[in-house]
Amino acid sequence: MNDSDHPSEEAAIKHVDAVLKQLTSRWASIKKARIELDFKTVAQALDGVDENVRQLATSWHEHQTVIDNAIQAEREFVLSDAYSPQVEKALTDAEIPIKGKFPNYEFPPFKLTFSHDYGYVKLSMGRRARQTKVFAPVALAAWVAQEYQRVISTKFNAERFCQELLGAYEMLNRLNLKEESVVWGHPVALKEIYKLLTLKNSVKSDYSEALFAYDLARLKEQFDICYNGHRFEMVPSRNQFSGLLLVSSKGQDSRVSSLIIYEQNNEQMETSDIDAN
Repeated sequence: MNDSDHPSEEAAIKHVDAVLKQLTSRWASIKKARIELDFKTVAQALDGVDENVRQLATSWHEHQTVIDNAIQAEREFVLSDAYSPQVEKALTDAEIPIKGKFPNYEFPPFKLTFSHDYGYVKLSMGRRARQTKVFAPVALAAWVAQEYQRVISTKFNAERFCQELLGAYEMLNRLNLKEESVVWGHPVALKEIYKLLTLKNSVKSDYSEALFAYDLARLKEQFDICYNGHRFEMVPSRNQFSGLLLVSSKGQDSRVSSLIIYEQNNEQMETSDIDAN
């Protein structure tokens, strides 16, 4: 819905705009003339301002009623069943891969939540969230798309990410198994790795679990994940409600719970022993 759906509202707005434009112009003339001591211009402009004020006073109540009625119709539209399909179309047209149902949508690493009672729409990524009071589908979709593109267009440094995962894996592997050296091939929970990577609260607020899962999904799309003589394997979650939800660039879902890292030299030696037997 837009202004063209309410011709009387459009006429009211045009009338008020015209009067205010003239009033603003005359008021600017008065201020300039006062500085220049141009008494004739001041007198003429004051008469014009008086005319504009009377015009607004005479017609404002009628215009306000028309505008209030139009706003109420828009509010009823947002609360109706016709609103969500238009929102979903606008988001899809903006190339946002939404999942879920109104009023809650997901498109990793974001969640989009509509709150009519409080008059805002919230776009969250873990603990970080932004709000807008805009409910118009196309304008809202443009705002969401800007935030979404800002994140997904960020260059993914797979090598650095693997380095961080490897360091956290080695530490947690030794701590969990109480060993002095790393036991390669033993699973470590990804949520424990995330906690270790974000021990500082400042880091955790900037790097949410949702963003961590998003980076894992980007890494998982590589057919063979290898780094510095090690091979990475993400273990699927046995429980669909646990682990981390990863969504590929093609929109495919998968849940993973743990990370296993193998030392490639050891893998090759074990393969050779099997072949010899």
